[in-house]
Amino acid sequence: MATTVVVVVLLALLAAYMGGSGGAPGSSATATPGPRGNTSAVSVEWVPDGVISEGEYEVEYSLAGGNFLLYLRVENGTLYMGMAGRTEGWIAIGIEPTYMMKDADMIIAWIDINSTVHVVDAYSTGTTGPHPPDTQLGGTNDILQYGGREDNGWTTIELSRKLDTGDQYDKPLTPGSTITIIYGMSTQDSFQAYHDVTAGYANITIPG
Repeated sequence: MATTVVVVVLLALLAAYMGGSGGAPGSSATATPGPRGNTSAVSVEWVPDGVISEGEYEVEYSLAGGNFLLYLRVENGTLYMGMAGRTEGWIAIGIEPTYMMKDADMIIAWIDINSTVHVVDAYSTGTTGPHPPDTQLGGTNDILQYGGREDNGWTTIELSRKLDTGDQYDKPLTPGSTITIIYGMSTQDSFQAYHDVTAGYANITIPG
């Protein structure tokens, strides 16, 4: 599937953000730390195979009633991330939007019918998109490694990137800082499809 520019209208995010002013959400929906908690030590090698192993990540956040899970690990200036969504369509997060989706550093991923994993380093240029790949805006693709799988109705993606890529379309991340993310997922691989599973926002802390 080509990584063309597609507008994904996150109406759920619009409703959440319109209640506040500026970039502040209109309600408090901070992510709930998952079973591993915020202080778990990593004990196994990180492998981008779409299998989240015990001890592979430092922190797990459970979002959307446990239907979207976010895993984080930081080592030597690199962020290792896992995303797992209860869907066989696309899953995505956006880092530090200024208002609704605007200026969000997006990571959009899916697994197509041929079991090929796609991960796009993108940037949202407007409040409801579009979110073209960084490369189409003159930036760079800064996803270092990635992999994933679909299993039992879940899509799991693992990827890595530098905390500070130097790309103007990527948000620099600092260990110990709290950031706002947006997230969404669909039953479809096509980004023309609406996020018919869930969409929302959360405040998370970068481990370290």
